[in-house]
Amino acid sequence: MRYTLLLLSMLVLACGPDDFHPDFNQESTMGFRPIYADSSELNIGLESARNIVSAGKIYSYGNLLLVNEVGKGLHVYDNTDPRKPVNKFFVTIPGNHDMAMKDGVLYADNYDDLLALQVSSDTVIILKRLEDVIGFTAEFPSQNNVYFECVEEGKGIVVGWEQTMIEKPKCYKP
Repeated sequence: MRYTLLLLSMLVLACGPDDFHPDFNQESTMGFRPIYADSSELNIGLESARNIVSAGKIYSYGNLLLVNEVGKGLHVYDNTDPRKPVNKFFVTIPGNHDMAMKDGVLYADNYDDLLALQVSSDTVIILKRLEDVIGFTAEFPSQNNVYFECVEEGKGIVVGWEQTMIEKPKCYKP
């Protein structure tokens, strides 16, 4: 009896719905639209201090407190008095999601590039940039079973995806 139930359960699970086939004839549907940037929007730069919106990793180095702003860059604080850190400036590093510190050098991603930075209380120096080593790709949305607007190379570099209604979808990611 136990084996009969097991066999019956396996048959039921094996008889799932047919594979989904996307319908490219629909007028509009929920999907993803690429977010484009040109190379000038990918530059590293110093800006005045700003509030943290989406904090990532945090490092304490000497009298500095370094806080990653996910996807945007790095907040630099003077942490001489840990009870009252002073927000000094922001380092724009587009596509920055991760960072690590070793021997006084901060390593940070900048989309596909890896940056080696020297950070002080008043500036940041790019020591080295290794291009195309991380394997960042945004050629498709990260989600599966979704419609999306096909990437148009002439519009710039795809740096992310936004969910929205799209008209007459032509691309689908299973």
